[in-house]
Amino acid sequence: MQYKKLNIDELTLEEIQPRQEVEDEPSNIGRQCLKCEHVRLASESHVPAYECPACGAVYDKVEQVLVKQPKR
Repeated sequence: MQYKKLNIDELTLEEIQPRQEVEDEPSNIGRQCLKCEHVRLASESHVPAYECPACGAVYDKVEQVLVKQPKR
């Protein structure tokens, strides 16, 4: 990706891209934490979508650790 170097005086409002709405971000509602088995609720939207509201574990990191463990 190449970026155009601009002088601050050259910028216009049309060139500024607004941040995407929160709806574009995954909510993970209904996702079960593999560490504590908590199921994420819609009312827990104040916690980032990547993090379990109950134990604070990052969903993807827990999954990566569990995949690397040998099966018993």
